[in-house]
Amino acid sequence: MRTADTIEQLRAELKQDMSYIRLNYTKNREMTDRIGLASPGGSENEFEYAALGYTLHNLYSAMESYFVRIARFFENNIEPSAWYRELIDRMTLEIEGVRPALFDIDFSRRVDELMRFRHLFRNLYKTPLKPEKVAIANREAEGIAEAFHNYHQRFDRFLRQLKTELS
Repeated sequence: MRTADTIEQLRAELKQDMSYIRLNYTKNREMTDRIGLASPGGSENEFEYAALGYTLHNLYSAMESYFVRIARFFENNIEPSAWYRELIDRMTLEIEGVRPALFDIDFSRRVDELMRFRHLFRNLYKTPLKPEKVAIANREAEGIAEAFHNYHQRFDRFLRQLKTELS
C-alpha cells in the first residue's frame, strides 16, 4: 500500500542507491585514469582491466538495485525469466496513473551495455577477460552517473508530488 511514509522510505532508499552509483562511478573513473584507458598507449595489464571490470560490475549493480526498488514499489512484480533485461525496458515506460518513465530509450541503451558487460564479467571462468570488451563498456559508463543523477532528481520530484497528494 502506498502511503506518504512508504513513499518517503522509497525516496530514502533511492537516494542511498544514488550515492552508491556515484561512489562506484568515482571508482570507475579513478581506475580508468590509473590504467590510462583514456589516453593512447594505456595499460594492457589483465589484472588492471579486471579491476576496471569490477568497477563497471558494481556501477551497474547499484543502478539495478535502484530499478528493482521502483519496479517492486509501483508494479509489484518482476518476472523471473530474463527479468534483468525487462527491468531496464520497464524503466523506460511511463505507466499512466502510476508513474513516469525513469529514463528514455537512448539512456537505456547505455545501461543495457553495462548490464550485458556485467553478465559477461560475472560468468568468466575459462575465458580470459578481453580488454576491448571492458573498454567498450567503459565508454558507455563515461558520464553516466551525472546523466543518471538528472533522471534521479526528476523522479524524486514526482515522488515528492505523489507524497503531497497522498497526505
